[in-house]
Amino acid sequence: MNAPRRTKIVCSIGPASQEVDSLVALIEAGMNVARVNMSHGTFAEHSTTIDNVREAARRTGQIIGILGDLCGPKLRITGLPARIHLVKPGDQFMLSEGDPEEDVDAITITPLGVLTEVARGDSIAFADGAVRGLVQERNEHGVSVLVTQGGSLSIRKGVNLPDSHLSIPAMTDKDFHDASFLLEHNVDFLALSFVGSASDLTIAREFMLENAHGPNIPRLVAKIERRDALGRIAEIMDVADAVMVARGDLGVEIPVEEVPIEQKRIIHLANARGKMVITATQMLESMISAPTPTRAEASDVANAILDGTDAIMLSAETAVGSYPVDAVGQMDRIARATEQIVTDQSLTLLTHPVRAIHSTADAIGFAAADLSRNLALKVVIAVTESGHSARTISRYRPNVPVVGATPDEFAARSLTLSYGVIPAVIPRSPSTEVMIQEAIDAAIDLDLCETGDLCALAAGIPFGVRGTTNLVKIQVVGEGFLSIGDRYQTD
Repeated sequence: MNAPRRTKIVCSIGPASQEVDSLVALIEAGMNVARVNMSHGTFAEHSTTIDNVREAARRTGQIIGILGDLCGPKLRITGLPARIHLVKPGDQFMLSEGDPEEDVDAITITPLGVLTEVARGDSIAFADGAVRGLVQERNEHGVSVLVTQGGSLSIRKGVNLPDSHLSIPAMTDKDFHDASFLLEHNVDFLALSFVGSASDLTIAREFMLENAHGPNIPRLVAKIERRDALGRIAEIMDVADAVMVARGDLGVEIPVEEVPIEQKRIIHLANARGKMVITATQMLESMISAPTPTRAEASDVANAILDGTDAIMLSAETAVGSYPVDAVGQMDRIARATEQIVTDQSLTLLTHPVRAIHSTADAIGFAAADLSRNLALKVVIAVTESGHSARTISRYRPNVPVVGATPDEFAARSLTLSYGVIPAVIPRSPSTEVMIQEAIDAAIDLDLCETGDLCALAAGIPFGVRGTTNLVKIQVVGEGFLSIGDRYQTD
């Protein structure tokens, strides 16, 4: 039996990977979740991409999640005077929110209302930090900027105000429109960019509840890429289902030397709260144009896994790169090699749990993971309606695979970001015993166990009631599940 990789791989889909055959190749190389970036492309293009991902999943027989990534209030250059393309230290220019066709002497930006919150002495960065400056003064026309680090500027380049406490909401009119589209297409995860506080997530969740097409609500991912978010990370995690360490803009908002430390802190806090966490941006950046990664990139991927991340993400590498399949393959191999030592290190999570057990589900998850270390188990099988049982077990990092067996296809796809969880869709039955046997059969079909192997079963009795994980049992595969009584059958 070939042990499955436990760390999940998220791939951004774009021109280099959006065709069905390319997506099949990405899945076969190890992709678990496809990211649809709403910053680029049209609804028609995104609709085709989503359809193609689902067709590729059908062809490969794999359960693949789809993550819709909203743009958020990204500050961008909209107008650039002809004389201002290459700036050097000591240069000064005006920055405004005017019409680029009318305000021809200033660099114009969007969205509106940002520059009123900028103060003298605030730092400002352009083009992912390639150009930097300081605000000299503010007037009715905008702000005057003194260049401290020179470089080239162009239309659509990003703007960051790391010292300014901006009150702009995380969802723009475009984001609400895009979110409606993604809900209509039943995506599994919705990522919110430039989150500043828990209220941003509350607004997004309320919108999803009001506009969802049916009962399926995407898992909400908070992208941590603003300085303000770092100081409110606990409250953000309390509302989010998952977080993303979005190191691109975060590395502009804070000094680059602080990014690795914040990455470790965010991942640790997410692990402590049982939240899924994705590490993203420039993980294998050189593979946009090269067939192999640098040694530093390989170390970056490995260290994110050692930090405790659930998932690692590829951006331009798979969206527009020359070697998208190779990038996934390299990431897969690095993850597998790293996981060989993670299993031993994660014993610390069990002997010194990072959060007290507050519920029956926590206790069952802890016990199932603990059993995986003290007995010769082949697999932990969680029979789950919503996926919560499997996610709870995943948090304690058992040293064997976790099968998240559910009759709900949407719930199965929601497990595609959870470390060590292999989702499986099983037939629904009114009998708990039948459901458990179906789950064991699914684990056998996945080649994770065979007759005579020892496994741990976790479930909620009665089945079908969300949040009732209350059973853990050791089972020999093939011996049949001991009846637990007709009183536990569901309608």
